[in-house]
Amino acid sequence: MNRARSLAARAAALALAAALTGCQTPVPAVRKPSAALDPCAERLHDVCDHLFLYYALHKALPPALADLEGLGPRPLPPLACPVSGDPYVYNPDGLRVPGRPGRLVIHDAAPSHNGMRWGVFADTGDGSGPVTARVILLAETAFPPASP
Repeated sequence: MNRARSLAARAAALALAAALTGCQTPVPAVRKPSAALDPCAERLHDVCDHLFLYYALHKALPPALADLEGLGPRPLPPLACPVSGDPYVYNPDGLRVPGRPGRLVIHDAAPSHNGMRWGVFADTGDGSGPVTARVILLAETAFPPASP
């Protein structure tokens, strides 16, 4: 009978350990925002349409995003992130980001998308061809450091 109690006690201890292990609360995974579903990415794609038209007419990027107003069949969308409400940062010269082709010309002012920022990388090449632009999500760690 002692042996039966010992086996029962071990089985109960194993069951309790298994139950305690199975009751851990899983840590939620941080979901990377999707360019297809994120309103900020959609807005930046719409801004790119106007950027392409401006470049086709002037063979240069505009001095300011407001210069895109009135181009194209659709109105220029608001030039601010719909999540944070902060205006987009624009630099026509662009910032180099290691490992990314082109230059970062438009980006979120803050990492409002699960610690990340949406941005537009543009490549004007040698000026003889069309401009290319890509809307890309940047982790804050990959973001260029602020200039002093």
